[in-house]
Amino acid sequence: MIAKISLALSILLAVAVGYLLLRKPNTGITTIGDQEVVVAPALQTEGGPKATVLAYINGDSLNQKYKFIVEKTSQLEGKMGAAEKKVKAEYAKRQKEVADMEAYVQKNKLTDEEKQTLASDVARMEEEMAAIEEREMGGLQKQEQNLQKELMERVSKYLEKFSQQKGIDYVINFQSGFQLILYGNKAYDITSEVVAGLNAEYELEKK
Repeated sequence: MIAKISLALSILLAVAVGYLLLRKPNTGITTIGDQEVVVAPALQTEGGPKATVLAYINGDSLNQKYKFIVEKTSQLEGKMGAAEKKVKAEYAKRQKEVADMEAYVQKNKLTDEEKQTLASDVARMEEEMAAIEEREMGGLQKQEQNLQKELMERVSKYLEKFSQQKGIDYVINFQSGFQLILYGNKAYDITSEVVAGLNAEYELEKK
């Protein structure tokens, strides 16, 4: 009913302002004023705009079941844990040095030169810790960004192929904490098929 009403309104408006908008049916081109523009393919059909086919993916399920995400996340978490352990060990070592310095200061009366030397030592250790943390964690953060980029490319590439096969126009992410839609009819949930297809492609790559 809505599609028919929209089409009727379009016809009435076209008649009323025909001198401004001249349509060229079946060519994919329309004239607005004195300029020819390409009509979106979905709007070129004789019966009016094509009905949009919308589907969605449950992002939580994708994160839990797509083997690429599961495996790469596990590997990255292992590297992160090792890096954090190394940083903490280095920090503990330098923290002990600072504590020894503080104890020395409390027991002894220091000259200005000694105070300056101790302050320089503390500043040096802080710089060393910053450099160690940047070296250990910065590289892993870069890996995480690259994996996120690769994930989006993989999913987008597969969805393009999948959507063309199924006649789907748009695929929306339905995920807790990142809600693009508030309700999704289960009849349009393509998560299982997409996850299965992605996993099949990933297994082939590994072989």
